[in-house]
Amino acid sequence: MKRRKVNVIADGYSGNREYEGAVLELPATPYEIEDALQRAHVPEGGGYELEGIGEWPSFLWYAIWETGNPAGVNVLGEMNLLADIVGQMDELQLTVYEGAVQLLLEEKGGGSAKLKELINLACGLDDYAFYPGVVNDISLGHACIQGSLLEFLVNLPDNVASLLDPGKVGRMLRHSDHGVFTAHGYVYRNANTGRELYDGERLPACGESHSGLLSLWIEKADAPDRNSRVWLELPAGEETIQGALLSIGAESLAACRIVDVNSIIPAFRRRFGRKEDIRKLNMLAEYLKEIQQDPQSRLVLMKYKAALELEQYPELDRMLDIAVHLDRYNFNPDVVALDAYGESVLKSAGIDTQDPAFSHFNFKEYGKRQLFKAGYVYTPYGAISRSGQEIAQEYMGQGHRSAACGEGMAYGTL
Repeated sequence: MKRRKVNVIADGYSGNREYEGAVLELPATPYEIEDALQRAHVPEGGGYELEGIGEWPSFLWYAIWETGNPAGVNVLGEMNLLADIVGQMDELQLTVYEGAVQLLLEEKGGGSAKLKELINLACGLDDYAFYPGVVNDISLGHACIQGSLLEFLVNLPDNVASLLDPGKVGRMLRHSDHGVFTAHGYVYRNANTGRELYDGERLPACGESHSGLLSLWIEKADAPDRNSRVWLELPAGEETIQGALLSIGAESLAACRIVDVNSIIPAFRRRFGRKEDIRKLNMLAEYLKEIQQDPQSRLVLMKYKAALELEQYPELDRMLDIAVHLDRYNFNPDVVALDAYGESVLKSAGIDTQDPAFSHFNFKEYGKRQLFKAGYVYTPYGAISRSGQEIAQEYMGQGHRSAACGEGMAYGTL
């Protein structure tokens, strides 16, 4: 499936110097969507808009972004659903969809279409007929005359039919059908079933989703085939683990290997290898569960992600130690871009950054140096620093749990 991209831009930061938002590939899981909102620094319940990037079909690009970036309460979920449906279309379906979208825009008098309309249109392609290779009125006229597609042609003698102007006949049929030409053929609506997948409020499920905070697709190591694989949703108790092992005929987790990973932290998908210690991953999922139960769970999770970025996503034992001692880090989620931070430092000192003297000033490099002086490092989730306290190696080389995640978690300020 071809994946499209959007850039999530928070309403509150769109005017900040060099604020770039957060790029998200679609279709995405709910966890990936939430992660993009965090990276874009969209507050819970806050507004944002979507900027189109990547390989969207040109006709769809025009239909969505012609009059500006789409926004709204469900806009990211709607865009995700649309990308999922379109991504599963074959070339023929995509051509029919292009014609259907053109017809919709003509009915609306131009401009953009609502995502709800585009979603329901994509799910109703059976209502449209397609004639491949018919790309203008002349070729449509020839097809019409040969097939007697207009009523007056049915009983018309051949010698008279041969005198007809194919272009005029094609134009007459196109107007009668309310049809359109695409680069690949002729499309018109021949039915109206009135089917509606999406009512504009309740979004259908979309994107691969798992209930586990850390989900592992595992297989029996000595029988690597799809029939010996199962999703293990973590954190999991012993009964759940044994049930998963029984389903693939494995005696223990040590006899299994990881095929794929999904997580509340999307970056984990690329960080864990096939032979990672699954029981330690279960411990990590327990910490993620405790983070979720924190009254400020979203902020704490952003802090943990920032700490992992700072430590460059270390080995699993180190990730566990960081989760236990998250209070050893200071975190400021309000730093959304190095350029913006550099400018804010100057403004706080009473300097007018709009002065022409700053027309070629490198705010980004200045902001980076100022953060470094304060002991902080910029990450997509905000600025973070080590507090100076050493992180005890409670898992490094030992592999046991000795502290509760979340104790004394501090956010810090700059």
